[in-house]
Amino acid sequence: MGFLISAMEMLDHKDDFIIYDCRYRLTEPEWGRQQYEKGHIPGAFFFDLNKDMASDVGVHGGRHPLPEIDEFASKLESTGLEDGGEVICYDDNLSGAARMWFLLKYIGFDNALILNGGIQGWIQMGGKIEYGIRERNLNGKLHINLREHLVVDHEFIHENREKVEIVDAREEYRYRGESEPIDKIAGRIPGSINVPYMNLVEGPYFKTVDEIKKSFMGIDKTPVLYCGSGVTSCINYFTLDMLGMHPLLYAGSYSDWISYEENPVERD
Repeated sequence: MGFLISAMEMLDHKDDFIIYDCRYRLTEPEWGRQQYEKGHIPGAFFFDLNKDMASDVGVHGGRHPLPEIDEFASKLESTGLEDGGEVICYDDNLSGAARMWFLLKYIGFDNALILNGGIQGWIQMGGKIEYGIRERNLNGKLHINLREHLVVDHEFIHENREKVEIVDAREEYRYRGESEPIDKIAGRIPGSINVPYMNLVEGPYFKTVDEIKKSFMGIDKTPVLYCGSGVTSCINYFTLDMLGMHPLLYAGSYSDWISYEENPVERD
């Protein structure tokens, strides 16, 4: 698939890219940075899910609202990124890297790749590991071309329910509403179908194009993707984009949906 790079390819061309380490754990906010400090791909900058790839949580907007664009762009520029630059995003389970890839696409930057296999694949191929922290103290220059049409909100779903296919990327038990480990209310957005992001990957590797196509078989409307907070659904976004479809991301996702008392919830 396009916009993927293997560890072997990266080993041969690493110096051509700006590299972002996007590891995270939802329940352990400091885990990603700790893992980065313990060992990362040489030259990589760490981007924190909560502090860099999201803005402050409010009443609405979900658990990971999109970052403030000017602030996000400034952080990218501090890694030396410029309009003609090239980026590799990696983590250990593809979802953090996919979130970063989506944010770059959202601001109009298209020269970003995801490392298929993540840091595990890098190590397995004999890639070296660097320790400590690389400070973001460079001076790049980006021109933002914000693609606001890629992101929708809960009102869009209400208004366009019959025109789109609402796709829930969460695990099946959460989609069914059997239990909810993170958000306050179990359930799903009414009318949504379930394509769990785990069905699209094998550990830190994406499945084959044919396997991914099977997961999305039957979708003939514009897919609107959501998960708990707009992170793991970026895996679904990435794969659909690679298949030539034109998905939309409900960035606030289920955690935003249930923040409005009038929004209905469906359960099995």
